[in-house]
Amino acid sequence: MNLRFLETVLWLARLRSIKATADKLCITQTAVSNRISAIEQDLSVRLFERSDEGFMPTPAGLRFLERAQDIVQACHLLRREMLDPGQLRGHVRLGAVSTLVPTVLPALVRTVREDFPHVSLSVTTDLPDRLLREMQAGKLDMLLVSSPPVLGPEFEITPLCSFSMHFVASPALGIDTSRPLTPQELAQHPIIGYPPGSPSQARIDAYFADHAQQTVVIHASATLPTNVQMVAAGVGIAPVPWAAVRREIEQGTLVALPAAKPPVPVHYVAAFAREGQSELPRAVSALARQAAALYCESADPAWAWASQDDDSTQEHP
Repeated sequence: MNLRFLETVLWLARLRSIKATADKLCITQTAVSNRISAIEQDLSVRLFERSDEGFMPTPAGLRFLERAQDIVQACHLLRREMLDPGQLRGHVRLGAVSTLVPTVLPALVRTVREDFPHVSLSVTTDLPDRLLREMQAGKLDMLLVSSPPVLGPEFEITPLCSFSMHFVASPALGIDTSRPLTPQELAQHPIIGYPPGSPSQARIDAYFADHAQQTVVIHASATLPTNVQMVAAGVGIAPVPWAAVRREIEQGTLVALPAAKPPVPVHYVAAFAREGQSELPRAVSALARQAAALYCESADPAWAWASQDDDSTQEHP
């Protein structure tokens, strides 16, 4: 019986929705249904019944859930116990989005040095889609990127954290910050964005979808620091993670623009190949989760919070 299938049953029991379960596990709704059906056929029992409240466990399903939870927890515990940090040696090629460089990465590097003294890291920063192509081509071992990355079943993801997004501008622009600004009012200023077709730019396009005719987007570089420099120079405004620019805001280089429609938060994950010659990416991914939690503990929960998912890695279709 596949461990992933057991985890799917547990999440469906918790969320009571095929769609919510599919979103949680980053798989298709068809995959969720097929996994549940496969277990039901294997056991010759029905695990769920559909009701007004969603998918509810049957009496047989409740018995199954109790044992399945024990099995899943035991598997994860066994995996952790079998991993000997002192025996891990080698080099990990890590791709990361620039937002995580000043936030999560410092704690990750410190933790790797302490827990895995014989492991070294090399870091490449770029847009998520470019980093994904590099990993799929075998040029990177793991990623720290915004989600959801589009990966095949041979890859796994580990949720890390989420950052709230805020529009910022140079104080030299003299934008009124005494009241929330509507998307239409924000769109009156040049919007500093990212290369067309990138996930980061897609979020900006979605935000201003109803004001596309009047929005002027300046497609800037693939890295957040360059965009922040352009904002500070008064070229335009930009939506950025508060966690990445709080120092500039405290110093007065940037000002936060209150928005009547807040931009959606951005979620970050670690991604790596499920099968490989080394356990290093999986081990570093677990440390990245710890580093993200440590960073969020020291941050304002309004602009950075750790993932509340369980310790299991998750997969993409």
